[in-house]
Amino acid sequence: MCAAFHNTEKRKLPLVRGSVIRREYGNVISKITLSVWIAEEGLVRVAYFPGAVAEDEPSYAVSPEYVAPGAEIREYDEPGIHVIETRLLRIRIRTEEQKVDFYDIVTDEPLLTDESGFGRESKDWTGDCRVWIRKRLQETEHFFGLGDKPCALNLRGKYFSMWGADHYDFHEESDPLYKSIPFFLSLREGRAYGLLFDNTCRSYFDFGATDETVLSFGSFGGLMNYYFIYDRRPLDIVAAYTRLTGTPELPPLWALGYHQSKWSYYPDKAVFNLVERFRDLGIPCDAVHLDQHYMRNKEGFTWDLQNFPHPAGMVGTLKEQGIKTVLIVNPGVRINPEHPVWREGMESNYCRRSEGNLSEWKSAGLCNFSDFTSPAVRDWWAELYRKDIEEIGVRGLWNDMNEPVIFPDRTFPMDTRHEYDGMPCSHEKAHNIYGQCMAEASLEAMKRHAPGRRPFLLSRSGFAGLQRFSATWTGDNRSNWEHLKLANFQCQRLAASGISFAGSDAGGFLGHPTPELFCRWMQMAAFHGLFRNHSSGEFGGQEPWMFGLEAAGYVKAAIEGRYRLLPYIYTQFRRYAETGMPVLRSLALQCFENMDTYWRGAEFFFGDHLYVIPIHEPQEGGRFLYIPEGIWYSYHDDSLMKETGRDVWVKCPLDFLPVYVRGGAVVPRWPVQQYVGEIPRPPLSLDVWWAPSGEVESRLYEDAGDGYGYRHGECADHEFLFRGAPSSLELSWTCRGDPCAFHEAVEVVLHGLSDAVSVAAAMDGIPCGSVRRDGRVWRIPVEGKFDRLSVTWDRENPFSA
Repeated sequence: MCAAFHNTEKRKLPLVRGSVIRREYGNVISKITLSVWIAEEGLVRVAYFPGAVAEDEPSYAVSPEYVAPGAEIREYDEPGIHVIETRLLRIRIRTEEQKVDFYDIVTDEPLLTDESGFGRESKDWTGDCRVWIRKRLQETEHFFGLGDKPCALNLRGKYFSMWGADHYDFHEESDPLYKSIPFFLSLREGRAYGLLFDNTCRSYFDFGATDETVLSFGSFGGLMNYYFIYDRRPLDIVAAYTRLTGTPELPPLWALGYHQSKWSYYPDKAVFNLVERFRDLGIPCDAVHLDQHYMRNKEGFTWDLQNFPHPAGMVGTLKEQGIKTVLIVNPGVRINPEHPVWREGMESNYCRRSEGNLSEWKSAGLCNFSDFTSPAVRDWWAELYRKDIEEIGVRGLWNDMNEPVIFPDRTFPMDTRHEYDGMPCSHEKAHNIYGQCMAEASLEAMKRHAPGRRPFLLSRSGFAGLQRFSATWTGDNRSNWEHLKLANFQCQRLAASGISFAGSDAGGFLGHPTPELFCRWMQMAAFHGLFRNHSSGEFGGQEPWMFGLEAAGYVKAAIEGRYRLLPYIYTQFRRYAETGMPVLRSLALQCFENMDTYWRGAEFFFGDHLYVIPIHEPQEGGRFLYIPEGIWYSYHDDSLMKETGRDVWVKCPLDFLPVYVRGGAVVPRWPVQQYVGEIPRPPLSLDVWWAPSGEVESRLYEDAGDGYGYRHGECADHEFLFRGAPSSLELSWTCRGDPCAFHEAVEVVLHGLSDAVSVAAAMDGIPCGSVRRDGRVWRIPVEGKFDRLSVTWDRENPFSA
């Protein structure tokens, strides 16, 4: 797992540690040096350096914690070609042309090969250079990724820009958007690769839009510097990319609960009334987000003491009710000579133009902006949070407007200077990582001022590697059906780009949803990494009870369903933090050998065993949906999906979101809590769905939910192995750590068995006398832990597939 590094450290060049094999190929005519690094069996860095010296640059994408394991290689020459082989790849380097081609080592199939290859063109007057590369686009190749692009998942035939931009009320095909994640996946007939273009300048990706036979990408400055990632499965490629750019810290468990937000809740009485309503109605909630109106005159690091006369008292009272307070902070420092924060920043912390003058830009009022690419400025910014975190007790930070947003020009002039961690540059180069550097400073603040607590941070803008600092959301969407669909696509795309802790403004930020739309959005958002309802108050309230009794009941059920699944969700996030495996998994990435899935976007997998299909259209009382091959049950009523690997018709009344669970899965669940920690050691239900054959692995991870005791062994990592047969099942349970430390009781709940069968069970060979039927499930109490649970019944289950 990646630990955050201190802002005072000078950023290191990429891949400085570990066993890395580097080969260089110079061209005396072009004076270009091609460098190829073999970092892992399937991970290769390719860079083109102009000039007499191969001068490398800092990487804001590659994690400083990444250690390249290297690879065993075999090298030989073919006519005009140098060949390097690893266990996974055959790399052919056309040395004179300086072209690099990647092949599968087993089949020698081309994965990614150069067409005209690398190109470079100097810009007039500035001395900067545009760089690009052209690759062959294979006929059956399709593309996914690139962060929060608001379009269909498959990117084939499209062109995209990388230039973080505030896009108020964006729409389908709006480009660019808030984040610049220059990583994509290619899928083709059971083959896949990933590519990270590590260049912070304004860049582009052309997936056959200009020429349907050419994949090209490039930038308007900086180096041609990319990482090619290959493995047997797309999900393993995403995991490798996430490890390269940094796995996140395990979030506090409460942050995976429900968050309520609005622009804005004020005065403090409105916040108290809000929380009281949640608790009176029995609707779970863990966090309330305060937007700009908690500040005095929209000045960061202040409180409006008329509306919030006792900030620490308010935050403390909310804490007693199980509510954590999250504060918005924007990057602009409002110009006010009376404000000590603004005066401190005047010393050396603000961005200046090329002539050295300090410019003023309109954002939340007339502001100066800090240069977050400077380690000293990040250190200063982190210190500014001390009072809010240490004294007032704020539990989370929310970085907004950090693309940055400047009115009316949308960002700084290009001649604005930045330190860029020791390699000074213009805003052309620093723009795309400005918001991410702000997030880095904010993360440092929480780790510095609350070292015993895990941080929670939201950032709207970011670059590759954002996940190692922050969660994110999809920006200023609208309350309509198009945006519900786009939110589904964007959260899947962000997960495929390394950022699983992502969500949307559920219900829409702009406008006011209908009760039906609000229900459908909240049902979907309950299966996203971040579950936050955020809206603009000018359109009215968007709290769960604002849409009538029927809708409120359905929304409450969706939120309660999230809380029941928290141990499952937390386990998926633990795996994400350990290995980089995404929590949300698009159908195409999970079932990539089936090319029919490449054009589907609604369906996604939520963790290892749940399959979710959000509703994208109004009055959609039923729909055709694709059920993957295998054994799948309805998560709601345990009905077996008898037809798989094809589209089936499913009724979808408003209280029903199609969610399916894999046969053989063990899904850990809790009783509903009003907030995380309301029940100190919640009783644990191990829900098991029968399958007639095969083996299925499942996991459960438990710890205290906050703090860092888990790093010192204060945790339990459970592994379950299901083995099914027509008239029996066996469940093995192993555990590293104390298996009973974090729950007070355990119950195995068996799903998928017919009313007609009579069930008997034995734990470690000892018959269980307390097996009982409860409606459509069988319940088996567990004393402590078992090594093996054997369950038999008196006839073959009629539900057998």
